[in-house]
Amino acid sequence: MLLPVIFYYHRLNCYSFNALAGAIDASPELSGLKIDIALNAARLRACASERVRRHGRAVVAFSVLTCQLKRTGSIIQELRSDLGSNVVIIAGGAHATACPEDLLEMGADCVIRGEAELAFPKLLGSIMQGDWIRGSITGEPVDIEAFASFSPGRGMFGPIEITRGCAFACSYCQTSHIFGTRLRHRSVDTIVRQAETLRSINRKVVRLLSPNAFSYGSSDGRVLNLDAVRELLHGLRTRLGPSARIIFAHFPSEVRPEHVTPDTLDLLKEFADNDEIVIGAQSGSRRMLDACRRSHDVKSVLNAVVTARRYGYKIIVDFIFGLPDETEADLKETFSLMDEVVGRGARIHPHIFAPLPQTAFADREPGRLSPEVNSALNRIRSRGGLYENKSRTGDQM
Repeated sequence: MLLPVIFYYHRLNCYSFNALAGAIDASPELSGLKIDIALNAARLRACASERVRRHGRAVVAFSVLTCQLKRTGSIIQELRSDLGSNVVIIAGGAHATACPEDLLEMGADCVIRGEAELAFPKLLGSIMQGDWIRGSITGEPVDIEAFASFSPGRGMFGPIEITRGCAFACSYCQTSHIFGTRLRHRSVDTIVRQAETLRSINRKVVRLLSPNAFSYGSSDGRVLNLDAVRELLHGLRTRLGPSARIIFAHFPSEVRPEHVTPDTLDLLKEFADNDEIVIGAQSGSRRMLDACRRSHDVKSVLNAVVTARRYGYKIIVDFIFGLPDETEADLKETFSLMDEVVGRGARIHPHIFAPLPQTAFADREPGRLSPEVNSALNRIRSRGGLYENKSRTGDQM
C-alpha cells in the first residue's frame, strides 16, 4: 500500500527535495506515490492530520541544516503530539548526516546519513511493506547520472546539479564531508537532457548548481578543465537556442577567485546569460584564509574582481565574519579588501560564522557582529556596496 508522503519544503532545502522527488520517479516500485508539499509548519501539521485521517498513516520527511535543528525539533514534537505513531518521520540533510542522534532524540523515526537518492526510496518501500526498523541508515554515494535534479511530473523544479563534491574541505564548510573531496560530474548529455525538459515546459531560465562552477569536468577540482566547461556550455546553448537564459557562476553556485581568469570569463561571455558573478573570498586576512584552508591568497580575490569587472560583470563577493580566532588585525585587513573591491564596483555579501558538525571549526563558538564589523558594513552600505538579498540563504545580514 502506497502511503502519502509529505515534504517539509523549506526554501533552504527545496533543492534536496527536488532531487528526492526525481529519485522517487526513477523507482518503479513507487510509481503513483502521492507527495504533498508543505511550505510552512502550519500547513505541514494540517496536511499530516488530513492524510492520517484518510489513510491511517502518513510519512513526513525533513531535510535539516544545523541552523534549522531547534525549529525542526519543535515541529516534530508538535506532529507527535497531534498524531502519535500514525506519522512516520524521516530526517536527512547536512545535520542529520553528521549528527543523526540529534534527530532521533527529537523524535524522528529514521535518519538517513549521506546521499539519499537510493536510500530514501528504499526506506519508503520498507515502511509501506511494514518491514522497517527505527534508527539511522547510511546512504552510499550514488551515480548522479542515474537521477534527475528535479521532478517534472510533480512540478518540482530548480537548478541542475552538474558537480557533486568539493576538493578543498574548507574549515567552516560541510560539503566535502558529506559528498567527498573527489568530484563527480554529470555528463553533458545528461545535463542537456534535463535542461531540455525545463525548456519543454516553457521555463526559460536554466541554472547550474555546483560547489565551484568552473571546476566542472576537473579530475581534482583544482586544475580546471576548460575543454569540459566549453563542451558543457556550448552543448547547452546549441540545444536550447538563443532564447534560453543559462545562468552559470552565480547563485546557487559561486566561483573560487583563482579560477576567475580571461579564459573562464571568455567562456562565460560567449555562452551564458548572467551579468553577475559570485566570488567566494571569505576573508581579507591571509592568516584567516590559511586557517580556513582556502588555498588562495588575498591578491587572487582582488585580481578576480578586477578581471571580471574588465569583462563588464557585476560582482558579489562573499565574506564571513566572526571566524574563530579572528583578531582586530585580521578584521582591519578584511575591511581594507572590502573597501578596495567595492571601490572597483563589487558588492559585499556578509555572513556570520556558524560552527557546523564534521568541520575543522565544529567545536568553535558561533561568530558575532562586533561594533567594528557593524560600523564597516554600515560604511559599505552607505556606498551602495552591500548585497542584502535575504531570500537566498539563512545566514546573511
